[in-house]
Amino acid sequence: MGLQKFDWYSGCVGFVFFSFCMWLWFGVGFSSGVSYVVGLYGTFSSFFCFDSVSFYLCLLSVFLWISLVFVFTKISWVSTAVITLSVVCSLISYCCVHALMFWVFYELSILCLLLLLVIESPYSERYIASWYLLGYVVLTSLPMLLCLFYFSFFWGSYNISFWFSDMMQGVSEVVVAVLGVMFITKIPLPPFHVWLPIVHAEASSAVSVCLSGYIMKLGVLGVCRFCCFILPYSLFFEGYVIVSMLMSVLFFFSATRELDGKRWLAFMSLSHMIIVSVCLCVVSFEGSAIAFLFSLGHGLSAGVTFVLLWMAYDVSGSRNWNILKFCLSSSLLFRCLTVGCLCTVASLPPTMQFFSEVFVLCESGPLSLSFVYVFFMYLFCSGLVPLFFIGGLLTRHYNISLGVSEVWVYKSSILFLVIWSFIGFMVV
Repeated sequence: MGLQKFDWYSGCVGFVFFSFCMWLWFGVGFSSGVSYVVGLYGTFSSFFCFDSVSFYLCLLSVFLWISLVFVFTKISWVSTAVITLSVVCSLISYCCVHALMFWVFYELSILCLLLLLVIESPYSERYIASWYLLGYVVLTSLPMLLCLFYFSFFWGSYNISFWFSDMMQGVSEVVVAVLGVMFITKIPLPPFHVWLPIVHAEASSAVSVCLSGYIMKLGVLGVCRFCCFILPYSLFFEGYVIVSMLMSVLFFFSATRELDGKRWLAFMSLSHMIIVSVCLCVVSFEGSAIAFLFSLGHGLSAGVTFVLLWMAYDVSGSRNWNILKFCLSSSLLFRCLTVGCLCTVASLPPTMQFFSEVFVLCESGPLSLSFVYVFFMYLFCSGLVPLFFIGGLLTRHYNISLGVSEVWVYKSSILFLVIWSFIGFMVV
């Protein structure tokens, strides 16, 4: 009876759909039907587009959300709903070419995590961290909106596809540079980097996965969408990128002194994002796909390592590396997962970050010799610090009996992201 009822219902749905198509074709007329479809496509294309940038970033957000599906049982339904809303808003902003809609969904994806930082974080200093996030990120939203209104009034359209058609002829480069700085604060790059380690230290682990996973990439998206013609000249010029890499080396040394696992990973994530500015300085907008390929690998790496630390916190009850070592070295499976996660942080082959860094290094030859030397020093430190922690975690083994039911959800999430971090280069 159930099958017959299902077939009857399906037949009715198919008949109604077929009748509607016939009415559209014969009743309205062929030309009217085609005009309707073309008009619908034109309306859609004036709001959305799907290019290589959208492809890489959509993959990143979807992969991170799927990995969090495994651990949704460990967080409240409020966090589940708000994180899902943030991911959906980020997906829309990746593909949106309508300036006002882009700004709305861009900010909504960040505000959702700010809300979770205040209401769901278990740490006492979350209000201070929320003020940092509010000051460095949200308060830049109004100047950003004013700049977008300036561009839309100048070109007479909110469609970004029609902007910069005359290579910025008649457009104030100062306004473009100011808009670029607004996006840089949300990546964040020096000197606007202060908020990230503080927010990561006080946020819940699920929020940290989203912050380092795809929220940091929204700033890169905005820079490439709106400031593409001034990238290597006014924003990511050689002097600024060299200073940023030198500061990143200091971030690596700061990470080696951190006993707090989340702050350690926040410094590492902050330091590795400098590669995006190096890439846009070397290959400009034409090679921005490499920057987003690196962003995809960086987001997966940061997300899987935060999930790994989340599992260790849940088992050990501490964020101290000296205590986490007891948990992470307690079994062969845990040791393999730890090595896999930290290898993605170190950008070891065949991760996507490794191929991106090699490409950027090869393309940086025409620049000054000092740039190449600083880049070599940066790459050496970026791989050395995670390898140092791998050696520290695996030198002595501790046997701790852990309930399988306690950590299987984390293992599923970690395995999913680790596998994609190492095989993603074959797909994208």
